[in-house]
Amino acid sequence: MVPVPPKKYGGIERIVDELARGLAHRNHLVTVFCAGGSEIAGKGIFRIETSPYPTSERPEERRAWEEKQLRIVLDRQKEFDLIHFNYEPIIFRIAERGKEINLLDMLERPAALTFHNTTNIPEHIEYYRSHKNLYRHTMVFISENQRSRVPFFKNTRVIYNGIPTEQFPVENKKNNYLLFLGRIMREKGILDAIAVAKKTNILLVIAAKIDPADKVFYKDEVEPLIDGTFIRYFGEAGFSEKIELLKKARCLLFPIQWEEPFGLVMIEALACGTPVVAFRRGSVPEIIQNEFNGYVVDNLDAMAQAVKLCDKISPYDCRKTVEKRFSAERMVDDYEAVFKELF
Repeated sequence: MVPVPPKKYGGIERIVDELARGLAHRNHLVTVFCAGGSEIAGKGIFRIETSPYPTSERPEERRAWEEKQLRIVLDRQKEFDLIHFNYEPIIFRIAERGKEINLLDMLERPAALTFHNTTNIPEHIEYYRSHKNLYRHTMVFISENQRSRVPFFKNTRVIYNGIPTEQFPVENKKNNYLLFLGRIMREKGILDAIAVAKKTNILLVIAAKIDPADKVFYKDEVEPLIDGTFIRYFGEAGFSEKIELLKKARCLLFPIQWEEPFGLVMIEALACGTPVVAFRRGSVPEIIQNEFNGYVVDNLDAMAQAVKLCDKISPYDCRKTVEKRFSAERMVDDYEAVFKELF
């Protein structure tokens, strides 16, 4: 578990922070169960830290603290009108006295569960299909692509993530560099981003976190390609650093190798007036409107060609996309509507 709000990387925790503060601003009382080190606060917001430190710092302990958090919520459920979990239902599967159970079966209050991770894992799909007790809850997905793999759930919604647009200044004057932002891992396509930079002879700036699980991949396959001049590794960017990188980039490269459920960095780039060039995977076609706010492509050669066309994209059209479809205000509207139905 990452603190709410996150210090640097942490898209889910950023969404939780925005949603909680948005609901509290509308005079709802919100209790946030979160990791140690969280700083979320404000009128109408109650913070309950369910671990003594961010469990992201001690991954071997993460599951134990996660289960403890879920049990704390269940023990206190009568204090709330409804409960919103930012966990997939399979996270509630545990072994108790030699028997497998799902803690959601102990839930008496109305609940919505938001899926933030991929839904294309066969084992998970089969679990959901065979555990019909889960169908009584409202399932929220962050893209149509994500929802499409579990069509058997009875009560579902798609609510796109949103960001506070006022924190993302639009920039019309761009510098000639490509940007890769997020995490260094094979599935995020860092190697393809480097290949595109080499094909186009345009500087690539890599501003990304390296998780412990990805250190060997970085050392063996990524670091040898970083020359410090043409391919530059910035490190993990803080919020203000991220904004500066996003707003000045020629484009954001998003060469994902997996079914990305959403991809918050895409709308952050668009809010800064920076087009996105992305592979046709996951949520990409739902966010990127080809030739309007970026380019949706199918291979490396097409991505390299699209990079050269990015100066044809209006920064203000990119910004309009976010203001219309991906603002924090719109996200809070959608969740509030779901919660009112439950209550």
